[in-house]
Amino acid sequence: NMEYQDYQHIAVNIRPKLVELCRKFFNTQELAYNEEDAVQETLLRLWKMRDRLATYDNPESLAILIAKNICIDIMRRSVNKHELLDDNDLLYERTQADQQLITNETEQRIECALNSLSDTQRRMIVMRGEGMSMAEIASACGTTAASAKSMICTARKKLLLILKEGRK
Repeated sequence: NMEYQDYQHIAVNIRPKLVELCRKFFNTQELAYNEEDAVQETLLRLWKMRDRLATYDNPESLAILIAKNICIDIMRRSVNKHELLDDNDLLYERTQADQQLITNETEQRIECALNSLSDTQRRMIVMRGEGMSMAEIASACGTTAASAKSMICTARKKLLLILKEGRK
């Protein structure tokens, strides 16, 4: 499978850079967090998008962008955790459990909403969410930037409508 070979090639070449990036990040933030977990999360996200890797001009820079975002998310969670722990340990534990439940429900609702879109709309929304420009999305989908923008706008409206209906 060519997609798997593409992924393997990128993963093997980018791994040392990702480890170094995450190690520097966590050392700077003085967080007791294993950079290996952040690297694994990055490679997992890359694996999930392996069928689209060929559409990116520079998959390595995409991997680095994903790793930076994961590191920032981990830092935010750590900061929020410490703020709550300072106040009350029990408050933190209950809040974390509640937050996880809310997060899981939200992710399921978003996934269902995304699945209601056409393949092209879903692909464009995902690419846009990954930081691709309209020109890059248009190129990857064989359309114009104006058309891509219009399709993404329509898809977003549909997603919002579905998500609002789900809240009732």
